[in-house]
Formats: sequence, C-alpha cells, structure tokens
Amino acid sequence: MDHSEYKLGLAACVCVSLCAVACALLLRVLLHSFLDDRSTFVLFTLAVMVSARFGGMLSGAIATGFSLLAGIVVLLGPATEISERRADIVEIALFVFVGLGISWLAEQLRIARVHAEAALTEVRTLKGLLPICAGCKKIRDEEGQWQPLEKYVSLHSNAEFSHGLCDECIQRLYPELQDRVR
Repeated sequence: MDHSEYKLGLAACVCVSLCAVACALLLRVLLHSFLDDRSTFVLFTLAVMVSARFGGMLSGAIATGFSLLAGIVVLLGPATEISERRADIVEIALFVFVGLGISWLAEQLRIARVHAEAALTEVRTLKGLLPICAGCKKIRDEEGQWQPLEKYVSLHSNAEFSHGLCDECIQRLYPELQDRVR
C-alpha cells in the first residue's frame, strides 16, 4: 500500500467514525431525558461497533477516541463530589476498554472472513450426477465431450492422481508379477 492509498484509507476510517459518533451523540442528546443519569457512553458503544464493522480496528479505535471526547466534553457535567469524579473516571476507562476490545474483535472477524473467502475461492467441488461411460469410465463434460475420468476430475477439482494397480488387476493383467509385487 502506497502513501496515497494509506491516506485515503485513513480518511475513510475517520469519516466512518465521525459519522457514527455524530449519530450516536445526536441520539444521546435527543434521548437525554429518557436516559437521564444512565451510562453516558451507551450509544457511543454502538458507534464504535458500527465503525469497527465497516472500517476495521483503526476505524473502531478512532470512533472510541471521538466518542470519548464527545462524552467528556458534551455529556459529562462537572462533577462536584469526588465520588462522582471517580465514577466518571471508571466509566470512561471501561468505555475505552470496551471500545478497543470491540475494535480488536471486529478486526479479528474481518481477518477470519478474508481467510474464509480466500479458502472458499480455492475450494472446487464436484456436484450432481456425472454421466460416465459404463465401459471405459470416461465422463461426458458440459460440452458433451467424453474425457478420461482423471482429466475431468483434475479440471473440476484440486484432486491429483497417482496410478497403481489393485490386486485383482495385477492378477488379471500381470499374473507373472503377482508374487514379486507383494
């Protein structure tokens, strides 16, 4: 990734995070009378989840920072008692921990999804009925051409073949070698 792609990705992360946090802040302000003294950061957690889901860990971490700033500046009033200040500090610390944890988990899910998609593109399976000749065991392909079994299976899967002879075929085709092969 070159510098311009990095800057574009960073700008996208900031935009996603800023939009999610702005929506959460708007909802939090509109619901202030309903939420009253409940957790200041409830809706910001959702903003972090959305940002991390669509922008990865960096976006989630940025949303955590924006949410923290918005929560401290806009919603947390000046604490008058030391117990209120301690409660605010604990709430802020827990929010940062949860926000970064959500961001990390979203990144792990994104990585797992990328790996699963890559693995899925490599998996090729044979499905359905295969028209096979009862005599020579060739398979008729989609164009109606008859192909040797090995060629057809190799083209339609990741299987590879190694050839050998079973005991019955050794006996039938090479009876003189039967004692030496075992």
